[in-house]
Formats: sequence, structure tokens, C-alpha cells
Amino acid sequence: MSTYTVWMSAGPLWNDEDAKEKAPKIAAAHQGKWTGQWKTVVPNEMSIVEVELHTGMEGKNEFKTKIIAGPLWSNDEAQKVGSAIAASYTADFTGEWNTIVEGQMSVIEIINKF
Repeated sequence: MSTYTVWMSAGPLWNDEDAKEKAPKIAAAHQGKWTGQWKTVVPNEMSIVEVELHTGMEGKNEFKTKIIAGPLWSNDEAQKVGSAIAASYTADFTGEWNTIVEGQMSVIEIINKF
């Protein structure tokens, strides 16, 4: 299984000690590993951490959840874009979706394996 790295939002990180405490947990929440790299992108507001992820998730455990997906206007559209949105969470799209605020926001159901 291949790996790749991405930068993820972490809220404000104040120093290396703060990053060493929080970044591994952020990475673990995405089934990844913190690379040790971090930087502040907006002073006092936002830092980012570099996380190594696998190209696919495996395991006998599964967790389904819903995530926001922007406005989706039809089932055809949801089925076309759902897999790409799910992939941004290193997950699979289950095919289920619904609108939560008409004309503004929809959610899709994803499944994570671990």
C-alpha cells in the first residue's frame, strides 16, 4: 500500500511542545502518522501539520458517518462526486446522501475501515 503526505488544519499551535502533543492525535484521527512537520499559516489563529496517509484503508472494523458535501442538486450528481469527496477523508462513499439545508448544504455517508 502506497503512502502520501498532506497538510491538515490544526488550529493554533503555539510551539514545538504544543505541536508534539496535538499533531499525533490529529494524524491518528485521520488514520495517519504525523511526520514531525508543522507551521503557522495565520498567526494566533491557524497552524497546519503534515500527515502521512495510506492510499487505502483496510481492517475488519468499519465506521459510517455523514460529512458535509456542499450543495448537491440530484442523486446523479451525488453519485458522480460522492466518491471523490469520500476519498478526501480516505474513506468510501456508501451511496447515501441527503440535503440538510435546501439550496445550501448536503451530506454524504462515508465508511472508514480500520
